[in-house]
Amino acid sequence: MVRRRWMLWGAAVALLAGCSSEVNNPYEGAPPKGESLGEMRQQAGEALARYDQAVINAGGSATVSVTPPPWNSPPGIAIESATGTRAGTRLAVTFTGARGPATEPCGADYHAEAVESANAIVVIVIAQPHATDEVCLLAGYARAAALNLAQPLGQRVVLEARQGQPVPLTVE
Repeated sequence: MVRRRWMLWGAAVALLAGCSSEVNNPYEGAPPKGESLGEMRQQAGEALARYDQAVINAGGSATVSVTPPPWNSPPGIAIESATGTRAGTRLAVTFTGARGPATEPCGADYHAEAVESANAIVVIVIAQPHATDEVCLLAGYARAAALNLAQPLGQRVVLEARQGQPVPLTVE
């Protein structure tokens, strides 16, 4: 009986030893320590350069194949879709984020900005969480943000910042 109890305690200690004391933070859009908005903008610029090169390589073909960057888990929130008008400078994007606003526990506010070229637009979504030391569920919720473009959308595609891949675009 004593032996069984010690084995149970040993299993519990081993299980707990594998648990981290770090807080789970679902806000992967907030730049991690050591990374900045400037680095996210640089990453967006690199995604634009890869896309622009793919357009040149396609030589007028309707199919443009973009090579994603080496997998190194880049920061930021990947957008899932975009909506805008060809003549407009306003773009709305959807993504997965926190359930509520930053005024609520485990919530976050989001804003988006664009890095643009003649062929494409990369959207960076930045999270401003309620607090970084909260223990929150890692559940994602559909969220949206709107941003202004420097030039009308025109025939450009919208790319997500993490991998530089095109996202579905709804033109109204």
